[in-house]
Amino acid sequence: MNVKRSRILLHQCKNVLFKIAPLYQFKNNSFRRIIDMLIQRIWIISVLFAFIGLSGCTHSSQIEKSAEWDRISDGEYLVENCTWNVAAAHGSWKEIIFCDTMNGSRGWRWDFSKETDNPAAYVIKSYPEIIFGRKPYDGYESTSPRLPIALRNAQFTIEYDYKVIRANGIYNTTTDITFTDSVTPHPENIRAKLMIWFDHLNMDFFQSKFRTQTVIGGRRHEVFIDRNHTGPEGAWIFIALLPEKLPHKGKIDLTEYFNFCLSTGALKPEWFVSSIEIGSEIASGKGEVQFKQFLVP
Repeated sequence: MNVKRSRILLHQCKNVLFKIAPLYQFKNNSFRRIIDMLIQRIWIISVLFAFIGLSGCTHSSQIEKSAEWDRISDGEYLVENCTWNVAAAHGSWKEIIFCDTMNGSRGWRWDFSKETDNPAAYVIKSYPEIIFGRKPYDGYESTSPRLPIALRNAQFTIEYDYKVIRANGIYNTTTDITFTDSVTPHPENIRAKLMIWFDHLNMDFFQSKFRTQTVIGGRRHEVFIDRNHTGPEGAWIFIALLPEKLPHKGKIDLTEYFNFCLSTGALKPEWFVSSIEIGSEIASGKGEVQFKQFLVP
C-alpha cells in the first residue's frame, strides 16, 4: 500500500470519529464504552495503515540495469541491454533496461545525444530488447520450451501495448525473429531474420526502388527482402516489413507473416523458428520505450 492510499484511509477514519463524537451526550454508559473501544481500534488500524504506507514508499518492484549486455530474466522473457555496436559511438552514452516484476512492464531508456548522425548517414549502435525463445548465439538458453520449433508447426501471435516517451534522434522499434536450420542453433545456423517495424523516427525504411508492397492481416505493408545479405554469422536472408499505421496496442498474428514469407520463398518450411525478439535499433538521440505488455501466447 502506498502513502497516498494510507493517507486517504486515515482521513476516512478521522471522519468516522467526528461523526461518532456527538453521540456521547445522548447515550448511556454502556453504549459509550462500546464507542470508546471502537475509537481505540480505529486509531490503531489507522496508524498501522500509515506505517505500512510509509514503509512501502521505499520499496520498488522495478529492476534496472545499465551495463553492456546486462540481462533481466522475467518468466518466459529476457530483457537484454544489447550493445552490439556501441564501439561505433563517438561520445559518451547511456542505456538502461528495466523490468517491473509486479505489473509486467519492460523497456529501455537511452541517451546517445552526443552522436551527430543524420537521417542520410547513420550507424546503429545498440538494440535493447525483449527476447522470447532461443537467441541463436553462444551463452543463451531458450526462455521457453515452446522454442525453437519447426516453422511448419509454428502458431504464434504477439499481444502488445507500448508507448514511446520523449524520443528524438534516430531510432526504430522492430521485431527480430530468427529462423535457423537446426533445433539446437548456433550463429552459423541462422538462415533468415524477420523484422516487423512498429515505429521509427528519422530512419528511412530502405530505398523505395528495392521495396514492394503486400497486404497482411488486412493491413498494407512495405516489403524489403535481401536474399544476399551477409552478416558476421555468414549469409542469410534479411526480411523487413513496414505495416501502415500500426497502432500502439494490439495483436499481430505471426502465422500470417510466416505464410507470406513462405510464399515468396524467403523462408523454407523445413527451417525452425528460434527466437521472437523486439527492441529498438538506436543510432542517436534520447528517449524511452516502455512495453506495458509484450506476450507471445
